[in-house]
Amino acid sequence: MLLVYGSYGYTGRLVAQECDRRGVDVVLAGRDGGKIDEQTERTGFDGRVFSLDTADEVREGIEDAAAVLNCAGPFSKTHPTFVDACLAEGVDYLDITGEVGVFERLASLDEEARDAGVTLLPGVGFDVVPTDCLAASVAEEVEEPYYTAVAVRSLTSISPGTARTVVEGLGSSGVVRRDGVLEDVPPAWKTRHVDFGDGRGNVEATSMPLGDVTTAYRSTGAENIECYVALPRPARLLARTSHYTASLLRTKPVQSLLKTVADSLAEGPDEEERATASGYAWAEVRGEEDRRAACLRTPEPYELTARTATEALRRVDDADAGYQTPATAFGAGFVQGFDGVEMEYTE
Repeated sequence: MLLVYGSYGYTGRLVAQECDRRGVDVVLAGRDGGKIDEQTERTGFDGRVFSLDTADEVREGIEDAAAVLNCAGPFSKTHPTFVDACLAEGVDYLDITGEVGVFERLASLDEEARDAGVTLLPGVGFDVVPTDCLAASVAEEVEEPYYTAVAVRSLTSISPGTARTVVEGLGSSGVVRRDGVLEDVPPAWKTRHVDFGDGRGNVEATSMPLGDVTTAYRSTGAENIECYVALPRPARLLARTSHYTASLLRTKPVQSLLKTVADSLAEGPDEEERATASGYAWAEVRGEEDRRAACLRTPEPYELTARTATEALRRVDDADAGYQTPATAFGAGFVQGFDGVEMEYTE
C-alpha cells in the first residue's frame, strides 16, 4: 500500500489527482478527517486520519504501508516523527521538501536506514529533482568534479505551504558546502549571472540555501556546492537585508503574523498557469581540467512536482535502501523521462 500524507494541501491535491490520472492506487491521509472524507468521496481512494504528534500514532497509521509520501510542510516540523516511525515499521519515506536541515538529517540516518531496509528519499518535487538530475548528468561529463553550482528560476505564484516555509527561513543564514563541510554564509551573499536557455540571456541569480548543498554532494561527488535562485528585484533586496532584521523576523509573534498573511495571500498557480508556465534549472560542474554547464526547461514547477513525486512513490521499491537523492535512486536521466522536459548543454 502506498500512502500520501497531507493529500488535501495544495501540492498534495495535485499529487492525488496525478495518482488518479495514472491509475496509481494510494491511500490519502492527513489529520483533518473532514477534508479527507471530502477528498476520498471525490477520488474514490481510501482515506486515513492520523496526526504527526507522536511516533506511535504515525506507526499505527502507516503500519501496513510499503511507502509514504509526505506532502505536509513545513517539513522541518513534520518529518521527525514520520521518519522515526518509518524506520521502526520498515516503510520507505519520501517527501517534497527543499529544506537543507531536512536533507541533512535524513542523510545522517543513512546507515540506520540501510540496516532497517528503508529508503529515505526527500526532495522528490521541483526541489530537487531537476537540479539534482541535471547536476548529476553534467558531472558525468567532467573528470573528478570538485565544484558544482545549481540555479533555478520560476515565475509562477507559490502555494501556502511554500510560503510558510519561506517565512520560517526569513532571517536565517545562507549555506554552502566547502571542502565537503556545510558552512554558513550571509543571506544572499553572492550573485552570478545565469543563462537558463529561455531566450532572456543572462539573468541575475542570488545565492540561496537549497537542498542541493546536500544532494549534489552525493550525486556529483563534488565537495564544493553553491545554489542560486533567480528572484524578482524586491525579493533580492529583502534577502540581502534580512540579516539586519533577523532577530525580529524570527520572533514568534512576527512568524505567526507572517504565516497568517502567507496563508491568506498565497494560493498557488491556477490550472491555466500550471498548464502553460515553465520552470528552469541550470547546473555547472568543474573538474581540475574541464568545466561543463547545462540548462533544463520543465513544466510549471508544481505540475512537475505532482508528476515526479507520483513516479518516485510508484518506483521507490526499486531504489536501494538508505539515504538517496532522486538521481542516485533512479539515475541522472530520471527527470528527462517526463513530457515537457528539455535539456541543453550550454558550454
